[in-house]
Amino acid sequence: MNEIGEKIDIKTASCREIYMPDLMALLKFDISKFWSWGSHALTIDNKKCTRMFRMTVSGHHHKGHVYIFLSGADLFEVYLTSNQGTIRDKTTEGLYFDMLVDWIDQKVEYIADYKEN
Repeated sequence: MNEIGEKIDIKTASCREIYMPDLMALLKFDISKFWSWGSHALTIDNKKCTRMFRMTVSGHHHKGHVYIFLSGADLFEVYLTSNQGTIRDKTTEGLYFDMLVDWIDQKVEYIADYKEN
């Protein structure tokens, strides 16, 4: 059930509804990280009751999709998949809102040699 190497099943991964304006504000809080991922093709599963958010990324470490779900404990679960939906990496524990962007950045783009301003 949604393990590395399997195809993602969004029905079993989703739990709670995501309020999209809050999620987008969180992802874009550090806009330079968001754009460094090459984020595009932002997708939600249903406009009335959003339980899944997906974006396509083209970063240094990962090229494919990033799926974001909200668990019953109000923690984010993130899956990195190929463009065909095969899971390549995922969170082992839920992420608090202040950990979400940094976790995605570490897996998609972050390079330690870059200097921060």
